Amino acid sequence: MSTSEGASAIDRETAGATSLALRLMLKEWRLPPQIWVEIAALLEELATAVARGDAAEVNALTGELEVLSGSRVSRITGTGGGTASGDDERVPLPEDKRERVVALVHALDPDSPPGGPRSAPARRS
Repeated sequence: MSTSEGASAIDRETAGATSLALRLMLKEWRLPPQIWVEIAALLEELATAVARGDAAEVNALTGELEVLSGSRVSRITGTGGGTASGDDERVPLPEDKRERVVALVHALDPDSPPGGPRSAPARRS
């Protein structure tokens, strides 16, 4: 089963939440390099879960990604010693991981072009 086929089995709410987290990762997340290493491993697990159509696992992995993003934790200023730590060196998503994230966003996007995954009509308000 391809990632696209598996994504079609994932409910719109889960797919939307995961897609949003991935889009924010692409545009806004700035993290220490060692966290990006952890995220790379989670992205591989996420791709596997999406390919299987395992919505529960996709939801759980999305939660783990959000925790690692640091967006839920307020930053404490100052290190107590007056010097910056290595953790303060925050960088955007490494280029070598961008393609994986873009592919996952595309697979999960409910409004992808006809013939692509999840081509169901968008919800009306």
